[in-house]
Amino acid sequence: MMFPTLYHPSRYIWDFWYYFDPNNKLFHVFYLNADPALVPDEKHHWASQVGYGITKDFTSMDWGPVDILTASPLRWDNSSIWTGDVVRISNGFLLFYTSRNSETDDGKTQNIGVAYANRIGAPKWEPIPNIQLQPDGLVYSAQHIPNDVTIHAWRDPFVFRHDNQIYMVVTAKSIKRPIGNNGVVALLHSADGSYKNWEYLKPITNPGFYSEMEVTQILQNPKSGFELVFSTGPKYDKSPGTKGSGGLYGISSANALSFKNNPQLLLPFDSGLYACRIIPELDGEIVGFDHRTGGIRRSGIKTAYKSLDRDFRDWTL
Repeated sequence: MMFPTLYHPSRYIWDFWYYFDPNNKLFHVFYLNADPALVPDEKHHWASQVGYGITKDFTSMDWGPVDILTASPLRWDNSSIWTGDVVRISNGFLLFYTSRNSETDDGKTQNIGVAYANRIGAPKWEPIPNIQLQPDGLVYSAQHIPNDVTIHAWRDPFVFRHDNQIYMVVTAKSIKRPIGNNGVVALLHSADGSYKNWEYLKPITNPGFYSEMEVTQILQNPKSGFELVFSTGPKYDKSPGTKGSGGLYGISSANALSFKNNPQLLLPFDSGLYACRIIPELDGEIVGFDHRTGGIRRSGIKTAYKSLDRDFRDWTL
């Protein structure tokens, strides 16, 4: 079955993430967006903000405001807003997001912030002061590396629970890998069970095949325990046996905190979709954005992967 691409009427949209409301069976979708006029020169990445919409099944979208979270010259996150994650807490919702300070290093160094809203459909989300998660510089590169093939990476947060502990995975770069092969997935652990204080562990995966490993999720894999999924572009893909395909990859493991097996290609870049999410509420279907035209589209490919524990209602702002 061919699914429609969900285009915004006035904005170019790409990476997305979501919160699923089990009571009303609705997906609350958060997406990066920018003026379409910026796309031909690749300038949209530097002007992106977060928009909001609602869908029942990713075949149609009720588009909401396009500016629920924007950069501000009055904060550290004074550049564009990039990909994040959203979870429910006891008195509202938290949105983890990526941004940069244009006055730090060369303006490309990414950090992670957290914003709050008292309801999922709030027209504006307020960044929480004094939360700015930075790479440590000991395991993970703390700033852009000159001559690297992609820019600095410390983005795309994804939080989950495992064995009564709270973790976050982050797109990152290793200081121990050579340029072009230094893409890793960072693993952070909540030091006190809150969303504020995180300790940095060794990478959850460090394959040495990629320049970047973007938009990660960890899910339950009915065949082999757990699955770490990520995206990478063809020119950043040196994994053996795939001929630089790029696209959506998965790594299987019996250990939710360590993924050492070789990645397997789940959906190639030439499928037209990128920065894909696996949607457990749709039988693990792969959904991504159309990297040729923008817009969100279902693939029709179902993995049967299930969600980890992502209930954070014990958190309170």
